[in-house]
Amino acid sequence: MNTSDKISLLTKSWEIIQNLAKSNGELAWKVRVWGLGIWAALIAYSFKEQDQSIVLVALFQLIIIFFIELSARQIQYKFIERSLEIERMLNDLLVGSEINIPAGGISTQIDTPSILDLINLLKLKRWLIWLPYASLLVASYIAWCLSA
Repeated sequence: MNTSDKISLLTKSWEIIQNLAKSNGELAWKVRVWGLGIWAALIAYSFKEQDQSIVLVALFQLIIIFFIELSARQIQYKFIERSLEIERMLNDLLVGSEINIPAGGISTQIDTPSILDLINLLKLKRWLIWLPYASLLVASYIAWCLSA
C-alpha cells in the first residue's frame, strides 16, 4: 500500500470517528433538553397540585437523565481519543515517520467506559456538564420547600 492510499484510508477513518463523536455529543444535548423539559413540567405540576411527592419524582428523573447524559459524554470522549490516535498516525505518515497502529487497528470499537471515566466528567474543568444539574438540584429543593 502506497503512502497516498494510507493517507486516504486514515483520513476516511478519521472522518468516521469524528462523525461518531459528533453524533454522541448531539445525543447528549438532546437527552439534556428532553430531561430538563420533563423536570420543568413536573415541577410546575407539583406547584399546581401543591404536592411534594411530584418534586421527588422530578428529582429522581433528573438524576436518571444526568447519568444517561454522562454515559453519552463518556462515549463521545472515547471517540475523540480514538480520533486523536488517527491524527497522530496521519502526522507520522506525513512527516515520513513509522506509523504506530494501535493493537486493535483502526476501528470504531472503543473501550467500555469505566467509573474513572465517570469521575473525570465530574471534575471542575467539566463544569458545563454537571453545573446545570447541580443548579436544578438546588431548584428542586426550593420547589420541595415551597410546594408544602
